[in-house]
Amino acid sequence: MINPSSKDLLDNAANDEAISKLSTTPNETIFSDGSTYFDALIEDIKQSTNSIEIETFIFDKDHLGDQISEALGAAAKRGVHVRILVDGAGSPLWTTNYAKKLEKAGAKTRVFHPFPWQLWNWSRSVVKLHWMLKWIYLLLKSNSRNHRKVCIIDESIAYVGSANISKCHLDKTQGGDSWRDTVVRLFNADLSGLINAFNSAWTHQTIKERLKNIFRHVRQDPIIRLNYSRHRRRILHKDLLRKITNCKHRIWITNAYFVPDSFLLRRLKEAARKGADVRILLPKTSDVIMMPWASSTFYFSLLKAGVRIFEYLPSVLHAKSLIIDNWVLLGSSNLNHRSLLHDLEADINLSNPDSKKHLAELFLNDLEQSREVGLDSWHRIRPFRQRFMGRLVLYLKYWI
Repeated sequence: MINPSSKDLLDNAANDEAISKLSTTPNETIFSDGSTYFDALIEDIKQSTNSIEIETFIFDKDHLGDQISEALGAAAKRGVHVRILVDGAGSPLWTTNYAKKLEKAGAKTRVFHPFPWQLWNWSRSVVKLHWMLKWIYLLLKSNSRNHRKVCIIDESIAYVGSANISKCHLDKTQGGDSWRDTVVRLFNADLSGLINAFNSAWTHQTIKERLKNIFRHVRQDPIIRLNYSRHRRRILHKDLLRKITNCKHRIWITNAYFVPDSFLLRRLKEAARKGADVRILLPKTSDVIMMPWASSTFYFSLLKAGVRIFEYLPSVLHAKSLIIDNWVLLGSSNLNHRSLLHDLEADINLSNPDSKKHLAELFLNDLEQSREVGLDSWHRIRPFRQRFMGRLVLYLKYWI
């Protein structure tokens, strides 16, 4: 059962922070189902006049991929500057699926860190080195992935969230699997950070450029949170831990792959012990079968500290959002070692009061479709063999 005071928390949190002038508030539209999101994305692609930059972990060969590929190809043919960047692990067959057709239409495509044995993707790799050095470099970078899901249109509209280009995010009536994802459409916002991050991933940076990034100032709480340098990762992680420590009312987490480091785990338990409303929504079943097993190894200590844990039942939960008092974040980041140490991610710190309230309402609605895990039931929900396997998986947490 959901705490009856939850609706009051929504209204109180919305009033905690002064509202800035409407003219400076970005236009933020939240999408909680893939079908509506992809309809809006395709329509904006069709209306584009200048440029389109897409980076995605997965660009599947299916009927949705066909639709988006056709829209991108049509945009390129009418003179729009189209660039598509996919990840080598998430889209291993990119070259044989869509790349050639899109390039023939005038688009440019690249593959971020293809595995060394993916020779068919080498010509589209962002790395331009002698073939032997390139093979070694790609081998060393095998664990470094581009996990961002971003589309920038005409440098004025941006979509950021957790949905890849795959039919699994569509409703079942449209041939999908109804995965639960969240995406935000930004308009009237400063997108320069997203554009710079895309260009950084698109072009292999020199050592000089990387050193320059190390000493570049990073805001502790930017609107667009990007982690494309170690310095940025450290600053953003410390900022998150600080926000949890200073939390007064609530911490509501939706996460697909929950394998927190010891610092985050400790802060969440401390917040719950101090009386904050800490709730974590996780998938009952996952596209990565071992992830719920690994997450369940943290259940007992979290529940004992007063954290409430829910498992989403209707379908695969793939969304990533975080609400700490009136600070609201959504994007591609998971609370795991991959997002913290290895993968490129993009998240949006929502600033519009209406979109903040909408995301909080979505969280409460998701809880109504979930089962709560209790201290007396957690071991029955996850059988011993799964908990045992989860313990073994944690030895590999550096890679997951």
